[in-house]
Formats: sequence, C-alpha cells, structure tokens
Amino acid sequence: MTHATGPQPTTAATPAATTAVPALTRVAPPLWRNISFMLMWTSVAASGFGDRLIQLAAWAMLGVPLAGSDAASIQAGVSFFFFLPYVLLGPAAGWLADTLPRKWIMLFCDEARAVILLLAFAIVPAGAAVVIPGDHHWKVYAIIAAVGVLAAIFSPAKAATIPQVVTLRQLQPANAIVLGIAVIASLIGFMIGGPLIEKVSLRAGLIVAVLTYGISGLFFAFMHVRPHAGKYLDQTPPSQLQRLADAVRYVHTHKPIFDLIALSMLFWAAATVLMAAIAALCKTRYGIASNEVISHTGAMMAAMGAGMLASSLWVAWMNSRRESSWFLMIGLFLTGLFMLTLAVNRSYTLGLVLVLATGFWGNTAMICVATLTQSLAPDYIRGRVFGVRDLFNTLTAVIVNLIIWQLPNADGYMIPSLIATAGVLAAVAVWGLCVQITSGPFPRRGQNVAWRLCRAYTLVWHRLQWVGRENVPTTGPVILAANHTTGLDPSVIQSAVPRVVRWVMLSSYRFAALEPLWRVIEPIAIEQNGGDTAQIRAMLRILKDGQVVGIFPEGGAQRDTRELKPFQPGIGLLARRSGAPIVPVWVHGTPQTKSMLWHFLKPSKTTVLFGRPFTPDKSTPHEQVADELRRRMLELAKSVQ
Repeated sequence: MTHATGPQPTTAATPAATTAVPALTRVAPPLWRNISFMLMWTSVAASGFGDRLIQLAAWAMLGVPLAGSDAASIQAGVSFFFFLPYVLLGPAAGWLADTLPRKWIMLFCDEARAVILLLAFAIVPAGAAVVIPGDHHWKVYAIIAAVGVLAAIFSPAKAATIPQVVTLRQLQPANAIVLGIAVIASLIGFMIGGPLIEKVSLRAGLIVAVLTYGISGLFFAFMHVRPHAGKYLDQTPPSQLQRLADAVRYVHTHKPIFDLIALSMLFWAAATVLMAAIAALCKTRYGIASNEVISHTGAMMAAMGAGMLASSLWVAWMNSRRESSWFLMIGLFLTGLFMLTLAVNRSYTLGLVLVLATGFWGNTAMICVATLTQSLAPDYIRGRVFGVRDLFNTLTAVIVNLIIWQLPNADGYMIPSLIATAGVLAAVAVWGLCVQITSGPFPRRGQNVAWRLCRAYTLVWHRLQWVGRENVPTTGPVILAANHTTGLDPSVIQSAVPRVVRWVMLSSYRFAALEPLWRVIEPIAIEQNGGDTAQIRAMLRILKDGQVVGIFPEGGAQRDTRELKPFQPGIGLLARRSGAPIVPVWVHGTPQTKSMLWHFLKPSKTTVLFGRPFTPDKSTPHEQVADELRRRMLELAKSVQ
C-alpha cells in the first residue's frame, strides 16, 4: 500500500540504492488452465440452467398459458417466493460462507435442490401441459421458496469463493466469465425449457433439472481453494441479530461498499420491473397466441441473456478493474435508455433487439459492481458483505414483486412502471458519472475528465499494467525519469500515477492543432537550442512548488527499436539543484513502429515499472548521476525480460 509520506529516498552512495527493481508478483496461469475455476463456472452454469427450468415450470403450473391470466402477476409471485429467503437468510448465509468451507456449502445446496425437484416431480401428474388448481398453488410456491432458501445460501459462498481461486488481476475477467457462462446456461434453459414443457411434458422439464443439479453439484468436491479467515470477529457464536447488526455496521462505515449496495438495490428493482414487463408485453402487446406465451417470453429473456453473454465476453476482454466505477455508470445509463425504448415499442422483433441491448449494458454494470465489491471487501468478512448485499437486493426485489403480484390487472401497470424505472436509472447514472469522471489528481474538472478518458484508453486498448507505483512519493517534488519508446509514454505513465505529471517537451512538438491537449496537461516547453540553463530554470520552478516533473533523459523516442540511448547529463544537474528524488521508470510493450500515429492506434500490452527513488548527493558530478540512473533503468529492463 502507498503510505501518506511516500517512500523514503536514498542517496546514490547508500547500499539500498543498488536495488532499483520493484518486487514483481508471480505470474498466474491463465484462467482456462485453472482447474478449480473451470469446475466452479461449470457448476454455476448448471445451476443457471436448472433455475430457468424451475421458473418456466412454475409459470406453466400456475396458469400463464390460460386466457385471462395475469402474466406479470404470476411472474412477480414466483419471484417473490424465490427471493423472500434471501431477505430472511442473507446475513446468516454470509456468516456461513465465512465460517464453513465454501465449496461444501455450494455442493450441499445443489444436491438439496435436486432432491426438492424430485418431490415436485412426484406431485405433478403426467401430461404435456399441467396447470395446478388454484387451491394447490401453495405447493408450487412452497417448492419455489425451498429452492430459494438454498439459492440464498449458495450466493454469498459463490461470490466469496471466486477471489480464492483466481488472482486479483484476474478478478474482473473471472467475474465476467462466471456470469457469462451462467447466462449461456440460462439461454439454453429458456430455449429448451419452453418447448420441452409445452411440447413434451412438465415432468420432463423437472427431471432434466434434477439431473442437472445432481451431477454438476458434485464438481465442487474436486475444487482446490485457498483457505480463508473463517472466523467471526468476536470468536463466539453470534445470534442472528448480532450477525445482521455487525454486517450492516461494517457496510455502513465503509461508504464505497455502502454506495455499491445502494446501486445494486436500484438495479434489482429495475430488473424486477423489467422481468414482469416482458411477460406482460408478450401476453398483451405483441399479439402472441396463449399456447405460445411461455416460449415467446422465454425467447425474449433468452435474447436478454444473449446480450448479457456478449457483455461478459466484452468485459473479460476489456479487463479494466481500475476504471470499473465509471464503466458501471455508463452501463447503468444505457440500461435505462434501452428500457425506456422498450416501453414504447410495439414490435416483438424489435423488442428482442432492445432486451438484448438492455441485457448487455445491465450485465456490464453488475459485473463492475461485483468486481468493485470483491476488491474492497477483505476476505475475512467478504462473505458477510455479500450476504448483506443479497439481503438488501432481494428485499428490494421482494417488495417490488409483492406489489406487482397483488396488483389488480398488473399487466396494465407495467408500461408506466417501466418508463418511470428507466428514468430513475438514467438520472442516477448521469449524476454518478459526473461525480466519477470529474474526480482525479488534477485541480480542474476538465483535466480530470481527460485523465479518466486517458486511463480508460490505456487500460483497455493498451492493456496497461504497472508495478512498483508505491515507489512514487505521494507528496513533494519528484522527478520521473523514463525510457522513451513512443509518443504513448506520457499517457501510460500519467495513467499509472495518481499525481499530476508536468512533462518536459520540445517547443517544436507543441503543434497548434493540439492546443486543447496542451492546456490540459500543461507541459514544460523548452527550445531545442535553449541550453542547459534555460531547461533547468523552467523545471526548477515546477519542482520548487512540490510538483512532479516527467523527463526522458534519452532526448528522443526509440519508436521501432528498443535500445536505450545515451542519457543527456542535464538530468543530473536538475536533480542536484532541486534536491528532488529521482524515480527511474521503465516502459515496456508499447507498439514498435516508426509512425507516431500508429503508436496510439495499434493495440498493445504495455507495462510500466517504477524503481525505487534515490536522491543524488549534491557533490556528485551530474554525469555520474545520469550514469547511475541509466544503470537503474537497465535493471528494471532486465526484471521485465
């Protein structure tokens, strides 16, 4: 972690100065070679498939195909009983995930769901389409509630296990893959389940779900996970009220996590309205025959799932955990926009496209929420944090579902509800995006917007990673001295450093067409023939104000070669006169091409390494300081190789 005072600089003469290479973390194997992760997403996918079959079976048993039935009300009733256990068991489920082995919790939940569905299979008579009489609807709701109990226990254990089987850098793509695979399974469940129940039999759908849970649940037994803290804070068995109070207290005192849970609650409310609205649209607006409502509703939800799958692949490729906060807001805004368009649409075909787009951006937002929550919550309490999140998310969903379930003529209220919900989502997203994108190290909001956009560009397009950033002092004057590979170098270094860097550049490169950019980054312009005195005076003024000066001692970019050029001795003179520590920086992996424009357009996998700072003695000749800096840079280069 970065300390408030920054690292203590060393002098060139001390033994500590001989080690300029930051500690490099061990490179983890790719996710496709991680057997435990593969087993996990396989089992989670099977659970997603089984959940869709249960949902479709419940719709059939409760009478969605019947003329005059209220599709939105039935959908909301099923969701109400499924999510009610999350409200009742959220903190307890989180405590279990922090106390017992998480993989065995997940195995038990899947096998128990298989047993419950066997009981459902037993009460359903044979036949292609079976509607349970109204006085026996409680049996259907009881089965849904029992499955919901196990799902509530499963959820925090799953969310808390992912960081135990992957590294921190793999966390966002791992979340994207888990969600994406679950979406694929849901797609298959919707596409197969509807025709299977309508054309074959309800019992066939149930037995397929039983086999799915029973077989896939066994996969968890073969997972290898890193141990977690597994201890409650006070080391005593807490009461249910204590669990709730302690978990809520932790979330309340950590504002970023509190804000993420609040956003999740809003999103779940919107998702609940959307699911009921899709059923209502298929039943009342698109002119679909009653015996095909289930399959067409399933197709629309499958289209939404396809969008979620595409989103998961995109987020996994993007892999920008550090900028998840404002990617979250963009996703939330576009989700609201497409929901609003869906509310006024009257074409079933266009509706498929709109729910696909809604699924894409909604899933993007939720992946970012999960990644940020996992990154912020420490392992010893992560399960309880997700238990609290599930509690409040599902409390929101339960309340909204209860309202829709009890509404007379619920289908008629869905369009106005969808419009209102979409508007709230978009408004919150605009406000949150303005807050996120205008925050940063620069004094003006416009500069911070440019910095955020630059970070997003370098993190996504150039796969930027950095090592040793804690070596950059957080306060006071600093000289960042880097090798110069391409015109991209200032962008990738500034993206990695949470301080304003004032770059030294030749006046001949300050093109008038880029004047808006120069006003943002405020470079230190020097003349080619200005001499050492003119250069030093310009930079000393900046360092005296306690700012960061970025300089390329080579004096020119390497472009299509990667051989460190001789250093100009002015860097030593600058360091001696200012007394500022020098942080050696090595840039690796930028595009190798002579074209300056192509440096920015060609994707790459760029790494920036920050060495340990050193402060040269004022009596040391500036040529010797430059030689010491060059040696340290070459050490950084060797560490990359």
